[in-house]
Amino acid sequence: MYVVTVIPIKKGIGKEYLTYFSAQDIPLGTVVTVPVRSKMIDAIVISIENAVSMKSDLKSRDYELKKIIGIKGRSPFTKEFFIACERMKDYVVSSTGNVIEKMIPNVYLENIKDLKEIAYLDIENGLENIKHEKLIFQALEEDRLAFYRTLIREAFAKKQSIFICVPTRYDIENWKSGLVKGIEKYVYAFHGDINKKTLIKMYNDVINESHPIIIIGTGMFLSIPRQDIKTIILEHESSDSYKQFGKPYLDTRSFVEVFSSITKTKLIFGDTLLRPDTLYRHEQGELGEIASPLFRLPQAERQFVVDMKNEVDEKGTKKFTVLSDKTKKLIATTIANKESMFLFSIRKGLAGVTVCHDCGHTLLCPQCSSPVVLYGSKQRTSTKIEQSRIFMCNKCGHKETTEVSCKECGSWNLTALGIGTDRVREEIIEYFPKANVIQIDKESTSTDKEARNAIDSFYKNKGSILIGTELAFSYLNTQVDHSAIISLDGLLSIPSFNITQKILHIIEKLHYLTSNNFIIQTRNTDNKILDQILSGNILPLYREDLKERKQFGYPPFKRLIKITFAGTASDTNKARVFIDKILSQYDPQVFSAFIGKVKGQYITNTVIKIDPAEWQLPIQGRKPVPSELAQNLAKLPPSFSINVDPEDLL
Repeated sequence: MYVVTVIPIKKGIGKEYLTYFSAQDIPLGTVVTVPVRSKMIDAIVISIENAVSMKSDLKSRDYELKKIIGIKGRSPFTKEFFIACERMKDYVVSSTGNVIEKMIPNVYLENIKDLKEIAYLDIENGLENIKHEKLIFQALEEDRLAFYRTLIREAFAKKQSIFICVPTRYDIENWKSGLVKGIEKYVYAFHGDINKKTLIKMYNDVINESHPIIIIGTGMFLSIPRQDIKTIILEHESSDSYKQFGKPYLDTRSFVEVFSSITKTKLIFGDTLLRPDTLYRHEQGELGEIASPLFRLPQAERQFVVDMKNEVDEKGTKKFTVLSDKTKKLIATTIANKESMFLFSIRKGLAGVTVCHDCGHTLLCPQCSSPVVLYGSKQRTSTKIEQSRIFMCNKCGHKETTEVSCKECGSWNLTALGIGTDRVREEIIEYFPKANVIQIDKESTSTDKEARNAIDSFYKNKGSILIGTELAFSYLNTQVDHSAIISLDGLLSIPSFNITQKILHIIEKLHYLTSNNFIIQTRNTDNKILDQILSGNILPLYREDLKERKQFGYPPFKRLIKITFAGTASDTNKARVFIDKILSQYDPQVFSAFIGKVKGQYITNTVIKIDPAEWQLPIQGRKPVPSELAQNLAKLPPSFSINVDPEDLL
C-alpha cells in the first residue's frame, strides 16, 4: 500500500494538501479522483511513499486515510506550468489547486484519457544562465501586426513556435485575421466557447504537429504542453479583461510573466497604450523595448466634441439633456439610411454627476477639476449616528458639504444625475419610438448567450441603435458607421485610480470601431484629458497620471490589496472590527463599496497599501518567504475575498 499526497484542484476545499492511500504506485503529476466530504473531485499527485516506511506515522494519526477512487491519467500540463501555479498561490493568497483550476480548461481535466500523452522534458534544467528577455511594444495596431508577421517568419525559420495571449474572443478573431495569411494551417485559435470535441481535437493536433505553430488564445491555454514555444506575446496588455472575476482574482498578465520567467521564454508586452505600471517599469530599466514607445491614439474619420452646457430647448433656454441635438440628428440619419450606431455609456448606478439646473454647469472638484459625486455619509454624534450627504471627488478624495452654489452662475439649484444605459435608452425611445434599440450591459444581458443574441440582432437589423457598456466591446467584431460617448463626465466620476487609462482605451476602441462619425459629449470641454486626446499626443497625460499616482499612493508606487466582505449589517460591523484588529499595523482603509448593497447584503471594502518590494511577483530568481501580512490574510475566513492588484477600489 502507498500513502499519496495530492493537491485538490477545486476551490473551497480550504487545504493545500490532502493525503490518501492507494494499492498501486502512481506516478507524480498524475490526476486522480479523490473523495472530499460527500463529493468526488480532481487532484494532482505530488508525493507518494510506501506505507511500510510510514507505519509508525500512520498509527499516530487520529483519522483514517481514505482511498483514492480512480486514476484519470497524466496531467495535461508541464512541470513548469505547475510550478507557476504553485508560485502564484502565495501572491494571490490562495491554494495551488485554485490557481490550476482557474488556469486550465476544465474540458482537459475531465477528458484526460482522450488527450495525447507527450514525453515531458525538464526544460527548467540547463536554463540557469539564460536571460529572461522582457520587452514592451507600444505602437499602433497596424505597426504591431507588421512586426509580428516578421517575428513569426523568423521563429519558423528557427523551428520555434509562438503563443499570442489575448484577453477576449474578439481579440482572438481580430489577431487571427491579421496574421494567418499564408500560414493558415499552422495557426490555432483557442477560446472557451469552442465545443468539447473540437477542443480535444485541437489539443491533439497541436501536440502532433511537427512544424512550428502559432497559438492565439486566452491565458488558460498556456497550459497546452507545446515545448517549442520560445516567445509569448501578451497582446492588448492594458485590457482589464485579463483580471479574472471571482476568487482568487488571478491576473493572467501576472501568471504569464511568472510562467515565462520559469521557461525563460521571451515575453513581449504589446498594446497601443500599455498600462502606466508597465511603462514605468520600462523607464526604470526593468523592461526592454522593441521600439521607442509611441504615445499617440488612432484618429476617427470625423470626430466631434459637443459641449452639453450649450444645449437649449425650443425656447432657446439652456436645459439638461442626455442626447445632444447633434447626436439625435445622427441617430435619425442612422435609422433613415439603414446604418449602424453604437452609444457608449456606463452601467446603471455608476454615472453620478451633479449639474446646475439653471446653467448646465457641472460641479467640479476645486483641487483637481474632476466631477464630484454626491454620497451619503454617516456622522457620529455623542448620542447617535446621523445620516448626511457630502460631495466627494473620487480622484483626489476632496470632500465638501452640499451647501455649495454653482461656481458659474451662483445658483443653488444643483441636481445629482445618473446617465447610465437605462436612461439613454429611455431618451432614445422618447425621441425615436419606432427605433430598434438594443442594449448590452451586465443587467440587460447577464449571460454570454444573451449578449451574443443581442449583437447578432444589432448587425442583422440595419438601422439599429446599440447602447452598451465596456461589455459590448467583447462582442462588437465589425465596424459601425457612427458612435458616441454619451457622458465623458460620467466616466470621470467613477472611483478608479485607473480612470485616465480606461478613458483612453475606450476612445481608442471606438476610433478603431467607427468608420464615420464619432461624437464625445461633455459638460467640461476644458478637461485636460480631452485636450490631450484631441491633440493626438498623450505623453503629457501619461506623465501627469504618473505624478498623481505617486501623490495619492497608487500603483506602481504602492501595491494595493482589497479585501471585500458581504453580509448583514451586524456581520459587517463585526467584520470591520476583525479587520481593524488583525491588520491595524497596515493602516487599513475601511469603507462601503460604491454599490453598497447587493441582494440584501452590505458590501464593505478594506484597502491596504504597501511597498511593492514587500509583496513581489514571484518571478524566477525571487523566492519570497510569506510575510506576516500574507499569514494574517491567509487566516481570514472564506467570507472575506482577497484581491491583490485590484483594477479599481469600487
